[in-house]
Amino acid sequence: MTDQQPRRGSVGGRQVPWRRSLRTRLLLWSSLTSVLLLAAVAAVFYLALRGVLIANTQAEMRGLAQQAAGGLEATLDSVQVSGRTLAGAASGLGRQPLNLRALLEATLAADPDIAGVMVAMEPGRLGDDDPGFDWYVRREGLGLVNTTLQGLGYDDYRVMPWYTRTVGTALPWWSEPYRNDATGGEWFVTYNLPLFRPGGEGMGAIGMVSLDVPVKRLRGQLGQLVDAPGLVPMLFSPEFRAVVHPEAPFRDGGPLPKVIESTGRHDLAPLADALRRRLPLEFQHTLAGNGPRAGERHHSFMLPVGETGWSFALSVPEHVILAQLNAVTLWGLGGGLLGVVLCVWAVRRHSGLIAKPIEDLTDAAHHFARGEFDYPLRHVEREDEVGVMARAFDTARGSIKRQLVEIAEMGAARSRLESELGIARDIQLALLPGPGELRGGGFRVAWHGLLDPAKEVGGDFYTVFEREGGVLWFAIGDVSDKGVPAALFMARTVTVLEVAAQAGGSPGSALRAAAQHLAEGNDTCMFATVLCGVLDLRTGQLVLASAGHEPPVHLHADGRRELLPVPTTGPLGIDVADDYPPWRGRLAPGDTLLLYTDGVTEAFDPANRAFGEARLLQALAPGDEPAALCHRLHAAVQSFAGEAPQSDDITLLALRYEAGESA
Repeated sequence: MTDQQPRRGSVGGRQVPWRRSLRTRLLLWSSLTSVLLLAAVAAVFYLALRGVLIANTQAEMRGLAQQAAGGLEATLDSVQVSGRTLAGAASGLGRQPLNLRALLEATLAADPDIAGVMVAMEPGRLGDDDPGFDWYVRREGLGLVNTTLQGLGYDDYRVMPWYTRTVGTALPWWSEPYRNDATGGEWFVTYNLPLFRPGGEGMGAIGMVSLDVPVKRLRGQLGQLVDAPGLVPMLFSPEFRAVVHPEAPFRDGGPLPKVIESTGRHDLAPLADALRRRLPLEFQHTLAGNGPRAGERHHSFMLPVGETGWSFALSVPEHVILAQLNAVTLWGLGGGLLGVVLCVWAVRRHSGLIAKPIEDLTDAAHHFARGEFDYPLRHVEREDEVGVMARAFDTARGSIKRQLVEIAEMGAARSRLESELGIARDIQLALLPGPGELRGGGFRVAWHGLLDPAKEVGGDFYTVFEREGGVLWFAIGDVSDKGVPAALFMARTVTVLEVAAQAGGSPGSALRAAAQHLAEGNDTCMFATVLCGVLDLRTGQLVLASAGHEPPVHLHADGRRELLPVPTTGPLGIDVADDYPPWRGRLAPGDTLLLYTDGVTEAFDPANRAFGEARLLQALAPGDEPAALCHRLHAAVQSFAGEAPQSDDITLLALRYEAGESA
């Protein structure tokens, strides 16, 4: 490697930080693009399959719920048919113990869903000497157990709630789940029917029959739904109690509305309403309450079990539906990320082919920035984008070298111009009279002028000189435009004004003579506004004439300030007016006369508001000496303008008239 060849990954001999390296950015953006593309594809894939999967699962769950409800309906209908058959046969047999017992055993044998049957005929209902009859038969192992109701612990079954309800309402009904010694500690539900004399349904019940169905039999009817992972099968009795449910608070908490209030599961309120109205229901809900599964999304289905009064519901968590999809998506993302890693590895391996020429051009650009325009430039012979860039650099290098020569020449010329403008500024200021005073007739007048040009040289001017007889002649003017042309026209204007004034005429005649001279050969159409006047020291008499200039300010010794209404005509240099009418007045001892150009009243602040005449009058202190008066007003204008650029020359001339000539 030669001394002039930069190191890999460096610029001008300095190592490029890896965070700013072109290769790093290339890797970063390629990786980011791949990851975003993978995420977008995965999101579209996931959302599309999610909708299809949920719709298919809902259809499948709907079918399972219908199948389970149909099986339960067949079982419960079978029990109800057996109950009606038993009740009709028992009524026909009357009180025939042997036949009734045989009938009970036959009922058990005929319906395997029934675990026990009972018949109870109340004493005295079939005749005055009728002792009544009660008997209970249930399965136990492979045999049967026969006993009276008293043997089951019921000393008087006629006062038991299940008996009084059956004979009182004279309607069949299903009991809520229960267990006791008679059921051997096993959970049962019972179908109860009243007994009537043959043809005597309107004469009141003579007893009742009941058929016991084990809850485990109903659970078995649901088959694999009970133990399927993730599924929540629910069987509700006619009084809305959960006979089958995987969670104990639902099985042991009473009717569903009561369970909802005790557990905070208000998301099941639509289910409770559908149970009450005996209507089918499909709904999605988010588990409420404070349980570990709160916030879980579920899809639930409920169907009435025929006309039995029972209802079956089936619920499935959404995460169970999406579990397989989530797993497939994760595997897909993993495979996609592996592909991204391989892509990044390939990009990193071959990024040097792209980055190295650009690093060379960057190194050359660094040398160009340091002024080393003869540093070797590589890759100009290439035909691709790098070659185009290299040739553009080569062209720019030549152009910059030429421009540097031109800039150096322009700089030298600018330096000469600035020097000449500085000299011109000094000459211009030297043309203006300095501070001074004039005494005569027991009075004195002191003056002070101030000029602040907007550029190196300006077009404003003022002049003051004495004429014979104790008369002070003064003038102030503002030439159109700025810079050197205005300065030259200003010098000409001052000259013709002083010549005209020295001739001894009035301010108006001086303006007329100056207007004639300035209008001759004025091809540039420049002009100047001028205010001139004479002050007689012996009397304080003041005569003013204006050619388009701003009115002066009269500051009285008693503190009053006023703008003098000096009549005015057009400016000098364009045309010659027929007359320049004078304004006549008098200065009292202690009065001050202030002349100014529009650079004062038309000074603008950053909000483009003008200084104006009101601020001008407010900034003046009548008791100030001329110098203090000028500097105070100049400072007020600068403070008002702030950061705004100065738009015009600022020129002030103050004359203070006082009594008391000293020796």
